[in-house]
Amino acid sequence: MPDDSTPRHTQWDRFIDALDLAGQAGHIADVELPALAPDLPSGKRFGDLTRADIDTLSRLASKLGRRTDVITVLWQDMLRKKKPPRKKGLQPPRGG
Repeated sequence: MPDDSTPRHTQWDRFIDALDLAGQAGHIADVELPALAPDLPSGKRFGDLTRADIDTLSRLASKLGRRTDVITVLWQDMLRKKKPPRKKGLQPPRGG
């Protein structure tokens, strides 16, 4: 008897692999979200997802038996890299 969850597991794994490869190439924000669940905005770019979308993806990962922190860490890293570097004059002085 086939396992009904296999296609979603496969989609999830492919999505995470695509994020990993795109992240290594420096364009993780361009990866589109596949149709993983009806309450997720499939087709939306990873860079355009909201915190609520990421939380929903994290819960889905848990249901699929996958690590819940992976999607959150990838998203946070992407956001951190999108921020412009701080200007020298705005940094606190070193050494007190």
